[in-house]
Order: sequence, then C-alpha cells, then structure tokens
Amino acid sequence: MSDSLLPGAFAHLEPFATEWAIGDEPSRNAKRLASTMEELRAYYNALLPEMEAMIEHLKPLPLGNMADPDQRLLNMAMSFMEVAPSIEIYFAVDVPDGFEAERFRILPPFAQTAAQ
Repeated sequence: MSDSLLPGAFAHLEPFATEWAIGDEPSRNAKRLASTMEELRAYYNALLPEMEAMIEHLKPLPLGNMADPDQRLLNMAMSFMEVAPSIEIYFAVDVPDGFEAERFRILPPFAQTAAQ
C-alpha cells in the first residue's frame, strides 16, 4: 500500500496537499481568507502549470468514488479555483471594498440539499 498523498505524476505537489486538499467549500474559503497573499501566490504558482494535466487525470474518474490520492488532487484543484480570483482579479485575499466574507453563508451543493 502506498503512502503517497497524490497520484504519482503529481507527487511534487505533495508539500501543498496537507494544507490545500480541503474537501468542502466553506473550509476552502476559510483557508483562503486566513492565508497571506504570499501563501496564496505560492500555491497558485505551483498549481497553475499543472492544472491542465490535473484535469486530464481527473476527467475519467467517477465523482464520489475516487481513490484517496485522486480525491485529494480534486480537492487541491478546487482550492486552486478558490484562490485564483484573489491572484488574478482582486490582488487581495478578500474582495476589496466588498462585504465582509463572514456575512456570507456558503450553502452545500444542490445534490446534498435535494437529498435532505
């Protein structure tokens, strides 16, 4: 049994996995808000050149039934999407001149709410 956190082709990203392979949107948002721009930029810069390969790796895999390393890779990709607007658009951890992030409630995905 392998102790790898990520699929082999992405092993070089493992230093980020323990902090950024976050499984739910509210926690990813909280991680972004608790990070510095330097931390966000380091994560963004590490993943940006890998995103196309990550997507190609993940595309054929069934959502909800992935091996742990693949699920962590997907979670890291979703964390990248959480971070990207801070780097590409806002140039800040949070939305400048916007409402405080704490005022927003992130709802679970529709599939989860419909099942309840």
